[in-house]
Amino acid sequence: MLHVQSTRTISAAPATVWAALADYMAIDVIAPEVVKVDVLSENTTGLGAKRRCHFPNGTSLVEEAITWNEGLGYRAAMLEMGKIPFKTAQAEIRLTPTSAGKTNVHWSIDYQPKFGPLGWLMGAILMKPQLRKVLNGNLRGLNDHVTGHASAIPQPF
Repeated sequence: MLHVQSTRTISAAPATVWAALADYMAIDVIAPEVVKVDVLSENTTGLGAKRRCHFPNGTSLVEEAITWNEGLGYRAAMLEMGKIPFKTAQAEIRLTPTSAGKTNVHWSIDYQPKFGPLGWLMGAILMKPQLRKVLNGNLRGLNDHVTGHASAIPQPF
């Protein structure tokens, strides 16, 4: 498995950040690359919640919450990935309060590329920077949503 992670400190209390993240079916409000979400489960939040995320290039994937730690974060398995070149993948979001009343948000993806050793090499060299860019965009979107204003300081990719 390959791993990519991004972290951002958000100027909001953990409960405020969690409220945005716990609205599991509204990931398109936070993640700039998600253009539409389909609800695929009866429960729309918590363990077992399932959504299909659609992307601008016409691809989609299904995410199912496989762990749910109320107020602290969750892990989602990525399923039905179609043309996305992963055998398996999971995303995790963890919140850590700071002493200043802010929240550190850690967003990561663990993935196993398709196509054996060549796929692993492509995953490490080509996909990892792209995934980091997506994670940074998601964190920036979360920050903007929670604080109500656009990020003043651009985050490096």
